[in-house]
Amino acid sequence: MNDLGNEVVAMACSNDSVVIDHVRKRTYPTTDDIMGDALKTGGRRVRKLDEVIARRLRQRPPEDCTVVPRSTPVIAFGRFRRARVATISLNPSHREFEEVRGERRFHTLETLGIADYRELGQEHAIRILDYCERYFERGIYYADWFDRVNWIVREATGADYFDGSACHLDISQWATMTVWSGLTARQRMAITSETDLEVVRELIAEGPYEILLLNGKKTALEVLNVLGSSYEKKILRHSHKTENGRRRSTVEGYFAAIDTLLGTPLGRTIRIFGWNVYAKYAGQDSLDLIKDWIRGSRDFAQHVQV
Repeated sequence: MNDLGNEVVAMACSNDSVVIDHVRKRTYPTTDDIMGDALKTGGRRVRKLDEVIARRLRQRPPEDCTVVPRSTPVIAFGRFRRARVATISLNPSHREFEEVRGERRFHTLETLGIADYRELGQEHAIRILDYCERYFERGIYYADWFDRVNWIVREATGADYFDGSACHLDISQWATMTVWSGLTARQRMAITSETDLEVVRELIAEGPYEILLLNGKKTALEVLNVLGSSYEKKILRHSHKTENGRRRSTVEGYFAAIDTLLGTPLGRTIRIFGWNVYAKYAGQDSLDLIKDWIRGSRDFAQHVQV
């Protein structure tokens, strides 16, 4: 894939307050520009989101948590300001900061040309957010993870990472060398700071998201717990053996409908769908069950037309 457009972002910075106005010149399909989006959602909310993002970007990583050295926070993957569907996971993989064909998916302090997070200014923030928003447009995205999840996103909701109608978020924006399950409870708490959760809350509150999708049991239950959402569990398939003796594992679905998030009223209802199998390793039969369950949900069908 080639870059589909260029983005110019004008920032006015004042201590921890940043107001971001986006002016885009691009051929990226079927979208209004960011200024139009800002006018639709209301200046006050957009301003608060920009302030939260700016504050988060200047935050230093917690010590002894295996955060990728000198990495920058990954605010989002894709066009987070206009996506209608968001997948949510725990934290970015360290692989996101590996070089791919001589390029970087995300910036580091070295690529920004600074020595410390406290030096991060408006120009650096522009560059960081540019890589976040154009993640799926630059041809170096982490296909091993996102391709399988995007199949569910596309087939179940009609949205897509690659046309900007879907994006990905994490409850912690720090990439770690150790996978989530290998982190201690103290480390998980440290990398999921109040500011990390504030970013997630404001992204969802400000964004036009209608559906949130959670991939894998550990991720789904952890995210639902962090977001303070009660949920309903549905067995999509019981474990059984087929006629040829092949074992089919249990497939579960988790559903929640929320109108507040971490104490903030959303002004709308958002549907959350999670499942217990990990899309990267799941068989097509399991993915089909998940897709059909989401599309067949009465709550979903009444809310979104695929």
